[in-house]
Amino acid sequence: MKRKMKPYLIIFSIVMLMLSLSVPTLANESIQTDTLSNSSEMSVNNQMNINTLSELPDLESDGNTSQQIVIIYRDSSPLNVKSLSLSTNAVAKGETVSDRVDILEVKSDVDVDALIKTISENPNVLAVDRNDTLKTYSLPNDPYVTDGKAWQFQSIGTDKTWDQVSNAETVGVAVLDTGLNTNHPDLTGRIIAGYDYVTKSSTVLDQDGHGTLVSGFIAATANNGIGLSGVAGTANVKIAPYRVGAKGLSVANICAALMDAADRSDIKVINMSYGGYDYNNSEAAAIQYAKDRGKVLVASSGNEGEANDPKTGLSSYPASYDGVISVAATTRSNDRAAFSQYNTMVDLAAPGEDVYTTSIDGDYINDSGTSFASPIVAGACGVLLAANGSLNADQVEAALTSTALDLGVPGKDDYFGYGLIQLDRALATVTADKSLTALYKTHIQNLGWEDVFKRNGELSGTSGLGYRLEAIQIALDNPGYDVGVTYRTHIQDVGWQEWRNNGDLSGTSGAGLRLEAIEINLTGPDADQFDIYYRTHVENLGWLSWAANGEQSGSSGYGYRLESIEIMTLPKGSTFNTSGDAFIVNPT
Repeated sequence: MKRKMKPYLIIFSIVMLMLSLSVPTLANESIQTDTLSNSSEMSVNNQMNINTLSELPDLESDGNTSQQIVIIYRDSSPLNVKSLSLSTNAVAKGETVSDRVDILEVKSDVDVDALIKTISENPNVLAVDRNDTLKTYSLPNDPYVTDGKAWQFQSIGTDKTWDQVSNAETVGVAVLDTGLNTNHPDLTGRIIAGYDYVTKSSTVLDQDGHGTLVSGFIAATANNGIGLSGVAGTANVKIAPYRVGAKGLSVANICAALMDAADRSDIKVINMSYGGYDYNNSEAAAIQYAKDRGKVLVASSGNEGEANDPKTGLSSYPASYDGVISVAATTRSNDRAAFSQYNTMVDLAAPGEDVYTTSIDGDYINDSGTSFASPIVAGACGVLLAANGSLNADQVEAALTSTALDLGVPGKDDYFGYGLIQLDRALATVTADKSLTALYKTHIQNLGWEDVFKRNGELSGTSGLGYRLEAIQIALDNPGYDVGVTYRTHIQDVGWQEWRNNGDLSGTSGAGLRLEAIEINLTGPDADQFDIYYRTHVENLGWLSWAANGEQSGSSGYGYRLESIEIMTLPKGSTFNTSGDAFIVNPT
């Protein structure tokens, strides 16, 4: 007789069987969960947190720039992207332009401006703004122009300077443009390393032609029996081509190229023959980065100067950023070219209508635009630096503005700036036996004394680190002149010190007290042959305007400390801009 299983035993057996079958499933789920957590972090809606841009699809060449942002990081780090705490919920695509510049393309439903604001608050980010494409400033070739004469060089005095400068050390001029035909017979041997940000290669192409046109004005080979001579003549001035786009030049590529050129010791001048009418924080930060590293920055003023153009009289960028020499265009008769943009930021003028230069096909061509006035000035800057390597960017600009042929209304104006450059006159001023160099170094909070003295206009101190100055020493390199320097500093909680002279320490060392202001002046029988200029970077205020010859620079009554200083000397009477406030006083 068979025994029947009790009901409760049947239920128990079924439960046990179900449990035994579920164990492998649970184990498998655990493994899957661990795998996910160990690879990419995922949000609850299955969106991935972005650690590197390699996790995203690449940008398309015809992508929507209105949804793209350019990020410049303070430093190079593999963790920069991760520090932004972004996810694929907001970001669709991305591209690494350089070790400090990235482009992100955000999704169409994302508020781009709000995202920019959030990213700008990240301490690892130097600047962020929308991406954009800037246009080159050339005009269509005039088909009736057939004479082929490079009249532009005689009008600015280079017919007298082409064989006057011979320098051993190469002066590099970075040309940020559409690239370069490196095989052009009048440019071979006149080129140093550059970079192609379009193809990501050190081999630079030019599929548009604009960059080749621009480069010929600067450095086409002189005295070789073919073509023409660039402004550089026989001076050792060479082109460093940076391809940043075609007709439309990417702001992201421009920023990366600016920063790369700024970090190179062989590049002294940067030419930018392009522009747009929107101020861009990322581009402005890259310009400032190059300026802080002593580069001479030159740009075309724009081609929208016709009376019926809706942009006439507006500020074009990069020409209108502080620290950039803005160049307008002139005609054969020294009139303003009708297309040449005008505004208060124009500094100089150079030929730009029906000018003759190298072309992409290995030949030569006439063309028009402020795009071509700019490299003429950039080339002139290169010649001055080839003749006198001790010049800084401000001195180079001053040499050109002080010797320019005044056009239009007397004095500086919106159409010609200080006037048409005259390279022969400018060269005479920088090669004359009349040099006086300021030497200075500072004692910096937490860092101590700088290792070497800075020279004429170089930055002494720090920028963006929050360290203050505690002491300074100033001297002069003054061969052949009976001139000295005297100076005094205003110290936190102490007030003005006594005057110090010729390399003595002014300030404190080891006391933890910071400088708040400074006065500097020249002494001695030959002091009347020179001016001394200086400006300070002040906590919470930034750079103040230039002070001169004993004026106060800094602040009073705020408790703000000095963070850095620039000092330079120039021959008496040199043109120099000291407008604005060099000393800020708290009125309360």
